[in-house]
Amino acid sequence: MNVELSDRAHQEMQRINAAWREQADFPELFLDELLETVKLIETTGVLGTPYQLKAKRRVTRLLMEKCEYHVYLVRQPEDLVVVVSIWSARRKRGPKL
Repeated sequence: MNVELSDRAHQEMQRINAAWREQADFPELFLDELLETVKLIETTGVLGTPYQLKAKRRVTRLLMEKCEYHVYLVRQPEDLVVVVSIWSARRKRGPKL
């Protein structure tokens, strides 16, 4: 299975990674865990749990447990998964998708 980041998810990744590197005790953790999550999806096809939306598309999410971020995913045809957002699990609401 192939995994791609949407433009939005790519921007979120850059912003979160920059903040993580400045503030965290383990500056590599966010990016390392994101890469592990992508590899998990590519090798096993695990897409996480369904995320309820009012929109028609089916979104799932996986929790990156160490850094406490959710990766929101949409499965596309031909074994493609698109990361549509990366969002802190500590927030009281999910992203607007």
